Amino acid sequence: MAQRRTLYYDGTTALWRDPVNGIIRASLAEAGAALAEHDVTVLVPAEDILLTQVALPPIRQAKRRLTAARFALEDRLAGRIEQLHFALDTPQGSDETPVAVVDELQMRAWCDAFEAAGVHVVRVVPDCLALPMPESGGWQMARIDDRLLVRRQAQQGFACSPDLLPILAEAYTAPEVIDLHGTSQDAIQTVSGESLFEPAPDIRPQTHASSDALIGLLIDNAELGKPGINLRQGEFAPNNAAESRWRPYMLTAGLAASWLVITLVAHGVETWQLNQRIAALEAQTQTAFRDAFPDVNTINDLRVQAEQGIASLRGYSGSTGLFPVLAATADVAGGDDSLEVQGMQYRNATLDLSIRGKNVQSVETLRAGFANRPGLELSVQSADANADGVQIRASVSQGQPS
Repeated sequence: MAQRRTLYYDGTTALWRDPVNGIIRASLAEAGAALAEHDVTVLVPAEDILLTQVALPPIRQAKRRLTAARFALEDRLAGRIEQLHFALDTPQGSDETPVAVVDELQMRAWCDAFEAAGVHVVRVVPDCLALPMPESGGWQMARIDDRLLVRRQAQQGFACSPDLLPILAEAYTAPEVIDLHGTSQDAIQTVSGESLFEPAPDIRPQTHASSDALIGLLIDNAELGKPGINLRQGEFAPNNAAESRWRPYMLTAGLAASWLVITLVAHGVETWQLNQRIAALEAQTQTAFRDAFPDVNTINDLRVQAEQGIASLRGYSGSTGLFPVLAATADVAGGDDSLEVQGMQYRNATLDLSIRGKNVQSVETLRAGFANRPGLELSVQSADANADGVQIRASVSQGQPS
């Protein structure tokens, strides 16, 4: 049986551990020559891979589970699912199935490069999942040059540039502790727990001699056991040589004909079931679209209209959009404890607000807060004072920049 080895490949350079010379950095072709007799696990950049999880019904057949995962994740993905490659893993400790998603062209480019170099690749794994297993409630993080790798759970993690980490961190619950690997104390100190989370986690730095030494940690950890979701599934699975040898003897003319009939019937049933599922999903999609964009009366091209609506909310095409207006409102109301936002509604590029103030002076506080907001215009419709304070009704819309 061929020995398993691990190769780190960043798209241009390959690194592996030689028993005598330690970490070797060379071309992929040189790696193919050195590892020609081995089954290889390749660690690839996690920036190109989405790691998520999804709840699936109890389906045993791998192909049907994969189909169910594609449908379940369609609304979460920016690209078209027919242009994406999906890989599944076994749920561990929960009902949700780990899923890895990568652009099909990227996956094909990797596999073609491995084949051309003569590397016998049996597993392709996101490099962030080769970090040590994080403890419960903690993260493992590594800074390799201008990259940050994060492993949050056994099959969950991501990679990004350091400047994107504060943005991505907002999507996750603050860890209690972060084991931070780096090549120098200065590099480690660029990651600040206080700037990422509230409350700030305990950061435990671990310094390594060089980037190659840190990559060696990933390689060694991957060789100790199963490092993560294997992307070599479905059409990208390694060829089974034994199956290829026996297939000519098994597929006689009579069995082939019988199998074809059975396959066609099964395919017809599956197609009908999928069509029913597609119709149900289309109906759910239209319902969700109308809930999100009630002002749209006619749906001509749902995808295009949804993208236009989202772009408007984000503030593209010259419009301020919902998110900048929300951010400004949060800054103004959050900066003064005399103002409490009780309700809001966004329609026709205007955010209508219902605000409770402690006293009449709260109206002037609100006006002053928006006075220095270029491009935004506050209009106070009413301010009704009572024993509990003052009830303010106002709206924020796009105005002329000052």
